[in-house]
Amino acid sequence: MDLLEKYLGGDTLRVHEEIERMGPAAFEKGNFQEVNAVLAETMKRVAHNLDVIYAALQAKNYCFKKNPRHDFEYPILKPRWGVKFRVRRLEKAVKTFGHVPLSLKMFYRIVGACNFTWDYETIEEIPWEGADPIEIIPISDLLREVKELEADDEDEEV
Repeated sequence: MDLLEKYLGGDTLRVHEEIERMGPAAFEKGNFQEVNAVLAETMKRVAHNLDVIYAALQAKNYCFKKNPRHDFEYPILKPRWGVKFRVRRLEKAVKTFGHVPLSLKMFYRIVGACNFTWDYETIEEIPWEGADPIEIIPISDLLREVKELEADDEDEEV
């Protein structure tokens, strides 16, 4: 039985442990296809769970941003055309100092982005003490931030 079959069969913990034990070998040709399939299924579940959480929060009158004007203000932003190109741009931008985690690349490709922060401009006090919102900015905004950091680094070198 391959990893995806085990994962779909509910043995998710063991599958993740097996992938972790692979270490760098998980990225080798013989393993990567299976690992990629498991991660894609995981991200499909993440997308579904975010939709469920969003609906539940709306039912509780959670104060999401009213009339979002920017991509990063939307509670859920599904992937848009060109996401694969943007992921490659991000990989290229960080190549000199590291790598983009496979899970983040898959998140952007399958889930998109999410911002479950409370809109304090509309209602100042959040009714839930210790609320810790889920937020992963859109890849376009992440690329913009990376570009700004690169520009700041260049300014410091002069």
